[in-house]
This record gives sequence, C-alpha cells and structure tokens, in this order.
Amino acid sequence: MREAQELATVTALKEALRADPVFKRYREAGEKVHQNRRLLTLYGRYTSLQKEVVNLQHYKLTEATRQKEAQLQQLEDELFENPLFAEYMQLQVELEELIQTLSFIIESRVNEILAEN
Repeated sequence: MREAQELATVTALKEALRADPVFKRYREAGEKVHQNRRLLTLYGRYTSLQKEVVNLQHYKLTEATRQKEAQLQQLEDELFENPLFAEYMQLQVELEELIQTLSFIIESRVNEILAEN
C-alpha cells in the first residue's frame, strides 16, 4: 500500500514538473536551439575546446591553455549573444533551481519518515 502511495506521489511530482511553465519554456527553447545549425555548430566547437583546455591544464601547458581559454571565451560570448541560446541557458539555471528545491523537499520528507520509524 505504501509503495503505491509513494509511486503516486512520484508520478504527481513528475506531472507537476512537466506542467511547470519554466519546464515548458525550457523544452520549447531546447527544441529551437537543436534546430538551429549555427548554434549547434558553435556549441560543438565550444565543447570541443573545453576538452582541449582540460587536456592542456592536465599537462600544465600554461600558455597554450591561456590561448585556448581566450578562444573558449570568444565562443561563449558569441553563443550568449544569441537571444535564443541565452534564454535556453537561463531557463536551464531556473529549472536546476526548481529541481534542487524539489530534491530538498523530498529529502526532508524522507528524513521525517525515517525519524518516525
């Protein structure tokens, strides 16, 4: 019985999250971003450069790291100049905050239940 209630609660939380306006806007913006070839190309170059920077840092190649970091910053600026990408990333931050709040609520409730037993 308790498992059924917990499953119903989880399902209700999932549906509430899907109905949340931030989540809806995030999904819509994400679809638009993924349909934009220019943004996808820029983002692909950005993630590739991030990996290069990590590798250069690992090998302590300071000057090369600085050069790649400058390129990385330039790409990041270019990405965020696009209003669609900027909105998408802002919505991602808002969604992460919402999920953290939900996680805190769930954790608190679990702790209450454990303390009762």
